[in-house]
Amino acid sequence: MIASSSYFDCALSALPSAKRSRTSQHDDVSAQKFEEFQRASSQKLQELQQMVEQQAAEIQRLNSEKETIQTSASQLSAQHAKAEHENKILKRAVAIQQDRGNQMTAELEGGRQFKVAAEDRIRRLEQMNLTLQYQLQANSSTGNDFMGFRPPDVY
Repeated sequence: MIASSSYFDCALSALPSAKRSRTSQHDDVSAQKFEEFQRASSQKLQELQQMVEQQAAEIQRLNSEKETIQTSASQLSAQHAKAEHENKILKRAVAIQQDRGNQMTAELEGGRQFKVAAEDRIRRLEQMNLTLQYQLQANSSTGNDFMGFRPPDVY
């Protein structure tokens, strides 16, 4: 019987027991779930890695764009400063030209007033000259000299 009991043990061991069978099925189900979990995790990990790579590329593109914009902004700032400086110089030049124009206008107006006054004086002097010429002619036509007689020449 000892021999048969070992045969029986071997036969039993070859056949799955009900207890062993549940564990084996449970292990198979657990293994399948674990493989599904690994596949899902692997897929999620790949998706996350792609997302990280896309975000890294986007960050790099944005940094490059930021540098381009900063360069452009600094150039525009320099151009703005230059334009402001030129504008300041031009405003000063316009003010100087306006002052000169005002001075010239004042000089021209003074010259016009002087011309009008000179023309008026010339007209009055011409009238006085004509009046004196008429008086001289009137006095010399009567034959009377300066005092009606001529003083004797004294040597």
